[in-house]
Amino acid sequence: MKALEALDRNHFPDEYAIHSDRIKELKPFLRAHGILDVMEIKNPEVAALIGA
Repeated sequence: MKALEALDRNHFPDEYAIHSDRIKELKPFLRAHGILDVMEIKNPEVAALIGA
């Protein structure tokens, strides 16, 4: 998630898309293991990707 926060989507659209897709892929695992129950997602873009 930190990798995505460090990227400017306008300057690095391909890299941003890769990291965004990976975060979306991890969403079911984060939910299944309760990570999202105990972790607050502060970045609104990341939170929107995982529906937090």
